[in-house]
Amino acid sequence: MGKHERGWVEATEKLTARLANGAEPDADLGDRGRLDLAESLAERLRSDFPGLTAVRHAGNSYDSLGDLIVETPGGKTFVEAKFVASGGTRANLGQDTLTQFELFEGATAWSDFREEIGFPEDREALLREFDDYPDDVRDWSYKSAVYDRAKHLKNVLDVSWGQHTGSRADEVLADPDATEPQREAARIINAILDLDREEKLAYFDHLRDAEQNPRNVETFAHLIVCGYHTADALEAHFDDDLDEIKRLIETNSYRLYEVNRNSGTVTVENPSELLAGFEWADTRVEIPEDGTSVSVVTGPPDDRRRVLNIAYNWKNKFQGIQTPSMNVFVPEA
Repeated sequence: MGKHERGWVEATEKLTARLANGAEPDADLGDRGRLDLAESLAERLRSDFPGLTAVRHAGNSYDSLGDLIVETPGGKTFVEAKFVASGGTRANLGQDTLTQFELFEGATAWSDFREEIGFPEDREALLREFDDYPDDVRDWSYKSAVYDRAKHLKNVLDVSWGQHTGSRADEVLADPDATEPQREAARIINAILDLDREEKLAYFDHLRDAEQNPRNVETFAHLIVCGYHTADALEAHFDDDLDEIKRLIETNSYRLYEVNRNSGTVTVENPSELLAGFEWADTRVEIPEDGTSVSVVTGPPDDRRRVLNIAYNWKNKFQGIQTPSMNVFVPEA
């Protein structure tokens, strides 16, 4: 989270605490934060904790698990408040997260692995096979050359919004009326998709041979479920006492609140419910023989359960082209 965004978020959290405590909103906080969102969150906290005696802001550091602390006669509940543009509480993390936080010890980062096996060069060679680029994207000397060429190939195929690029390529190849440039663009796109899949599977073979750190895997899983979905947030809490995090979750003393920035709608997730029944035995990253996703699994051999699904993905253009990342999902119960 950038400094600017953290500024208005922190002001909104402080406003929430004042309003939940029955105080008038502070004018300065109102100017810096979102009063409407604070009102929505404060109202929800009062509804969920009818006996609350105080709501405190945890401070402007990452020293506390949670942004707000709700005090009731029965004890304290730590609340992580997230202000989101759309629904969903899952993480979209950097491509090298699993090696950055040493879930795999001594393994090569995904970004470095691609360089080592020559993926960028192989991808460029395929893109160069297309003969009908417009003049404004023929120059290979600038940084966005790969992205611009991939975008042009999608335009040649007339990929519609939300349509899978590979599916559209297959349609073109099966269409007897498709033009030769369309067929060539479709062939190159499919070749890049195949190249990307082969590279991911090769990387998974590399990860499969690496040692895993079960404690780091378990910490990562707990922090993701608790709503820490950026590298900065993970780094700030990765050295927290995992046993204390578990205690807060198991005693129902931690909640994740999401406030939609557009509608003000508040949704709540209780990690104790998401993680109910997990035994945390032999926690590790499970790597399939075929596929481009991995899973965090835990439990005894006769009752293995998935905690997270992690997909290796490219966010822009199509697979293998732009913005490599990891999408993280909590499996449905």
